[in-house]
Amino acid sequence: MVPSSKAVIAITPISKTNGATAVGEFIDTKGFDYAVISVIASTADVVSNTLSVLKIEEGDTTSSFATFSGAVQNTDFTVATNAYTSTANGQNVWTFGVDTRARKRYLRVSASPQTTMVIGGVASLHRGEKGIPANAADAGSLNAIYV
Repeated sequence: MVPSSKAVIAITPISKTNGATAVGEFIDTKGFDYAVISVIASTADVVSNTLSVLKIEEGDTTSSFATFSGAVQNTDFTVATNAYTSTANGQNVWTFGVDTRARKRYLRVSASPQTTMVIGGVASLHRGEKGIPANAADAGSLNAIYV
């Protein structure tokens, strides 16, 4: 059986310069017990150029957000340096696992690079109240293909 899940854009891909923040979309977790949120970044000019800000915030509405324990870079964790540059192979992906039962309804992720990078993100909501999504719209995607 396919568990109930839904894909949601966490950060619409955007180019940001040093210190500029890519603020994510609102992630509505209503009806889901767990979220996996991944932030993805393009090639950096040097490996030491990583994210200067990486955090998740929560809110009861889409107009007011606050950080929470465990989800703030340099307070709760140290962000790893970029694994992928023009001379090295790897993946620039940073992933959060969030038990949404202990969180407010809406989540939002933010990321700032140390050099110009394209930043994007996706959230996958899991353990939904409903069964298998009936169609692509329920799955949060253009197509829902189950094999």
